[in-house]
Amino acid sequence: MKIINVKENVEYQDKAIKYIQSKWANENTLKLYEDCITHSLSTGNSLPIWYLLENEGDIIGCSGLINNDFISRMEI
Repeated sequence: MKIINVKENVEYQDKAIKYIQSKWANENTLKLYEDCITHSLSTGNSLPIWYLLENEGDIIGCSGLINNDFISRMEI
């Protein structure tokens, strides 16, 4: 298993978007996660940042740190 920092491994951008959307997004937030992941690759800021957990070529987990997540996700 390995942890992949998507910002340091931009070739994982599409895999990250697809996986994270499949786990966290709904029809109203699909574009939100795509924009956030894409933006994280070019920002000089430390956040947002996304990680994937890969096992034998399969993505089996993810994590993301986003500014103000609690404001937009009140159920957390």
